[in-house]
Amino acid sequence: MSFQFFEGKSESHSANLLSNLAADQDWKPGSYEVECLVGETPLAKAAFEVALNPPEVEDGGIRVEAVRVFPVGENLPPRMMRKYTASLPAETTSRIGIELEFSHPALGRSAKVPVECYFFWPDGQTSPPVILIYEPEPTWAGGFSAGAMGWEQPGNWPKGVYMISCAIYGQPVIIDRFDLT
Repeated sequence: MSFQFFEGKSESHSANLLSNLAADQDWKPGSYEVECLVGETPLAKAAFEVALNPPEVEDGGIRVEAVRVFPVGENLPPRMMRKYTASLPAETTSRIGIELEFSHPALGRSAKVPVECYFFWPDGQTSPPVILIYEPEPTWAGGFSAGAMGWEQPGNWPKGVYMISCAIYGQPVIIDRFDLT
């Protein structure tokens, strides 16, 4: 890290995000310590804790891993046919789909997890909820649920940045943004 020191000032600030973790890895829960050195001389030391957030559905350890947006015609396309995007053309978009990806160990039983997702328009309006139901089979270790909202005809979505917020049992679990251009 680089610091700038100024005459007459008794403090300096700097930040850094360096880590030896790959982009798709997370810190393991536990206690960590960071030490700052000037050359080989210790300057400061601090400790911090990393805790794993509890799963969104405690019973079964179900977590929401990702939310994806995709264009939808008359019907939801099969999962392998979906074209995920962060930007949709306003003039040709009629319906917008939301897909949630879940992770969990095999539950050994059936489950039914209701999810409410809301669109927040660029002008601050909120959509009615898009209700998704995640129903994993007893042997599944993760899965997907999807739904959509919109109109039969394109051209009804105002241009701008939209936000999606999804909640399980009223608790927000994931938020994302997408554009209509």
